[in-house]
Amino acid sequence: MSRSEEVRDFYERMPYPTPRTSLDAHRYKNPDRRRAEFHLMWPAEQPRGGQEILIAGCGTSQAARYALREPDARITAIDISDTSLRHTRDLQRKYNLENLELHQLPIERVREMGRSFDLVVCTGVLHHLPEPDHGLCALRDVLRRSGAMRLMVYARYGRAGIYMMQEYCRLLGISASPEDLRDLGAAIDTLPADHPISGVLRRAADFRRPEAMADAPLADRVLRVAKPFLRRMGVEQVFGRQVVGLIQAIPRGRRQQRHNLGPDRV
Repeated sequence: MSRSEEVRDFYERMPYPTPRTSLDAHRYKNPDRRRAEFHLMWPAEQPRGGQEILIAGCGTSQAARYALREPDARITAIDISDTSLRHTRDLQRKYNLENLELHQLPIERVREMGRSFDLVVCTGVLHHLPEPDHGLCALRDVLRRSGAMRLMVYARYGRAGIYMMQEYCRLLGISASPEDLRDLGAAIDTLPADHPISGVLRRAADFRRPEAMADAPLADRVLRVAKPFLRRMGVEQVFGRQVVGLIQAIPRGRRQQRHNLGPDRV
C-alpha cells in the first residue's frame, strides 16, 4: 500500500475532526470579524468580496465553516477521503451553502482543476504527504500573484505533549483500534495536572473522546510524517522521561516495560 493510500485509508476509518452536525457555534458573532480576518492576510488592502478560496485537505467540516462565514467568497475544497467529503456535503445541504464545491482530489494534483485562488488554506495536512515539498509546490502553483496562504504544520513545542503520547503508543504497540483507544483514554485520565500532556488535554477537547483521539496521538506514526520536511521548517519530534510515567499508568504498560528494560530496571 502506498503512503497516499495509507493516508486515505486511515481517514476513511477515522474521519477528523469529529464529524459535526451543526455549525451554529461557528458563525461570526462580531460583525467586524470578517474584516479583521481579511487584514490578517492583506494588511495594506481594502476588504473585498468575491474571493476564490481553496481549502486543501478540508476534513469533515472546515470548508463548510469557511463557506458559512464568507458568503461572498467562492469556496473550493479538496480531500482524499470520501468519508470526510460526505460529512461536509451533509453540512452543505443543511446550511444551503451554494458557494461551496467539493472535489475528491489529493493536494499534489490540485493543478488539474485549472483554477487559481486568492487564498489557500491548508492546516495539518502537508506533513502527512509522501513528499510534502511537492504538495507545497502544487499549492503555490495555484496561488494568484497577490494571493496568500494560511498553512499549519505540526510544531516542535506546541505538540511536545502529543509527541510524548506518540512515543508511548509506539513503545506499547497501541493501534487505532477502539479497544486500544479506550485504554489510551483511561491511561490519560490518570495523569496529574502538572504533566506536559495535561496542557494538551486542556486545549484540545478531542482527547476527551476515544474515537476522536486517533488522529492526534497516532496519525503521525501511522502515516510516517516526512521528517526532513519538518526539520527544514524548524520542527523536530521531542520526547522525554515524562513518557515513563504514562507507561506505568496501566498494567499493559508495566508488562511491556519489564520486557524491554528487565525487571531490575523498572
